[in-house]
Amino acid sequence: MASVNKYKLSFTAAGLSLPESVKIAEVYLNIKDWEKARKVIFEQNLLQSRTGSRTVRVFRELTQRLELLSEPQLELLVEGNLQEQKYLLWFAVCKTYKIIEEFAIEVLHDKFMSLNLQLTEFDYDAFFNRKADWNDDLETITSSTRIKLRTVVFRMLKEAGLTSGDNLIIQAMLSKRVVEVLKPNAPTSYQIFPLRLTDVEG
Repeated sequence: MASVNKYKLSFTAAGLSLPESVKIAEVYLNIKDWEKARKVIFEQNLLQSRTGSRTVRVFRELTQRLELLSEPQLELLVEGNLQEQKYLLWFAVCKTYKIIEEFAIEVLHDKFMSLNLQLTEFDYDAFFNRKADWNDDLETITSSTRIKLRTVVFRMLKEAGLTSGDNLIIQAMLSKRVVEVLKPNAPTSYQIFPLRLTDVEG
């Protein structure tokens, strides 16, 4: 019998969204209150949305990811270099969406470890079908929605610098600062990246 465990799939509302995420984190760290940060962002239109409804949708989506980060992780997201920011946002996405975290560990990381660096749509579809066999929510999703989910996941991988334009897996090179702030969430926080755990642990 299929499982009824919920997989959140709202990540299609926004990609990695690096500039917006950094801005939200910056405002939050200055205020240390998510509700007050929301008011500042909306009043000053810091997400530069053309409509209020888009601001609401994007803020809600990105905030649920950022709220799961520790203060040191948020601080590095704001102060870090571009690649550090991308890796931290990929971590936030995986922490928020179990389906993406499982794909990162079971497919992305495993393929890298087996030296099979070509990530294909078939890889994702086979993974998704395995999950759908045991999950009521995924089993009922339409083909068009499945394609949209896959498209967004693949786009975020590229935005995070973990795959190339032709979907070749790129080895993650975590800085010492990223390794340190992800350590409280280890080993999962490292397994979501295409890298050898011996390179970051020990």
